[in-house]
Amino acid sequence: MKKFLVFIAAALIAVPMISSAHGPSRQQVKETITIDATPDKVWAMVKDFGGIHNWHPAVVSTEMTSDTTRVLTLGSEGNPTITEELQKSDDEKMQLVYKITDMSVVKTITFNSKDTPYFTLPVATYKSWMTVKAVDGGSEVQWKSKFYRSFMDNPPVPEGQSDKDASNTIKGVITAGLEGLKAALEK
Repeated sequence: MKKFLVFIAAALIAVPMISSAHGPSRQQVKETITIDATPDKVWAMVKDFGGIHNWHPAVVSTEMTSDTTRVLTLGSEGNPTITEELQKSDDEKMQLVYKITDMSVVKTITFNSKDTPYFTLPVATYKSWMTVKAVDGGSEVQWKSKFYRSFMDNPPVPEGQSDKDASNTIKGVITAGLEGLKAALEK
């Protein structure tokens, strides 16, 4: 019995240590905004995959390299880029689905004796859904993203590369985008 209790105590101590020593967990950010414009008008702007620079304040320009691939140039230092691929544009559901396929490396640091890149956004395996629906004489736009942090190794994690950092960054990107969309449509 004593050996069993020692085993249980050891397991209870080990489990939290094991669970805290893991790589990134899938994160999700979901934001919604109400816009005083018809769903058709809002959807026309959202589904224009090459026109995000017309309403997202962080995007300086958009280059369509194919019918389904865009390269966004951002206005931050060094004008980093993000390449995104359109996966679905559904007019009936008013839903746009896209993923990030490539990003600029904005800097590289040495962390735990190896080179660690910092990408335009601190995320990996990023996918987003934008949906427009009618509400109270206007429209509601929901922007949802799922992703992992870009630093895929176990902790410790370099500064600015944690799950929380990735979530906060994407929340900022989405919030700024939704506010920009609202401002562009309500002029």
